[in-house]
Amino acid sequence: MLRSGWTAIVVAVMALLAVACQPSEKLAAPPSDPRLDAMFADLKAAPDAFTAEQAEQKIWAQWGSSGSPTVDILMERALNAEAAKENDLAQTYLTEATKLAPNYAEAWNRRAVIAFAAEDYDSTLKFIHETLKREPRHFGALAGLGVLYEQMGQNRAALAAYQEALAIHPFMEAAKQGVARLSPKLDGQDT
Repeated sequence: MLRSGWTAIVVAVMALLAVACQPSEKLAAPPSDPRLDAMFADLKAAPDAFTAEQAEQKIWAQWGSSGSPTVDILMERALNAEAAKENDLAQTYLTEATKLAPNYAEAWNRRAVIAFAAEDYDSTLKFIHETLKREPRHFGALAGLGVLYEQMGQNRAALAAYQEALAIHPFMEAAKQGVARLSPKLDGQDT
């Protein structure tokens, strides 16, 4: 991509961040789920990668259920469309899911994944922000944010996102690799 293309992306992302960081209407947070809280406690306290993986799988299973049969069907159809490389159709299903269940973080997260695959970084950032607004502990979205920032050449922001993911999921391999890749580059640098 031409340097001016990167500049346009960076400017657009910064504008999106400025809008995203502005006070907005309060989203009614979903009620706290003690089961999910316990799963995150188990994940953080895991003594090894195997135990962490078991806790992670339980969290993903919990995130996979929206609580609405209609939204669950839309999510299933979106995943099938994504697997068939029909990302526009998948995004359509996910858009409907987020309309029906706006507090369902995983629908927003899947939208981010698909937008990233399409190299639509503005939408990726927006959807990650929406995911994290609903589930600030979403280690997958945080690692995705690290990948996005790294792709955009914003290594310090990428490192911070990976480190935040590791604070939640200490054995997350993608985040560990991101930190290992970026820490030597940024050690002693101010930017």
